Amino acid sequence: MNVFEAIRTKRAVRSYTDQSVPEDHLHQILEAGRHAQSSMNRQPWTFLVIRDREMLKKLSECGTYAGPLSGAAFGIALVSSDGWPFDIGQAAAYLQLAALELGVSSCLVWLGEAEKAKTLLGIPADRYLEMAIAFGYAAQPSPAKPKPGGRRPFDEVVRWEHYTLLE
Repeated sequence: MNVFEAIRTKRAVRSYTDQSVPEDHLHQILEAGRHAQSSMNRQPWTFLVIRDREMLKKLSECGTYAGPLSGAAFGIALVSSDGWPFDIGQAAAYLQLAALELGVSSCLVWLGEAEKAKTLLGIPADRYLEMAIAFGYAAQPSPAKPKPGGRRPFDEVVRWEHYTLLE
């Protein structure tokens, strides 16, 4: 799969089978995240891998949008040493695209109750945690084609040289 195809077909998968992900796949996914671009090459991330089903269930209760963690084969908490979200976003994209290449589905989740999640995971107070990613094999296959109208049209999201409002 080429990068453009991966970007076009990537879907947020929220329901997974019980099948575990091979250890070598997990390491490849983590290596991809480790190589993500980073502002001034600070690499402020720590990828906290969670495979314990009980802990995944507890984390899934740390916010309205954290539910996909409950059935995931594993989750990765995206811990940062600073509050700069650009680097964490880049790492998240690399992690998810690498997983897709390996046939592993994923869903980025927001941990709205970050302090609760940090306590559960033993993350120090001076670290930031807002996002995690659920990974696993999709319980249902994704549609082969994107939904019609699933993305705003190109001309609606792209401006050239000067911002103009669309009528």
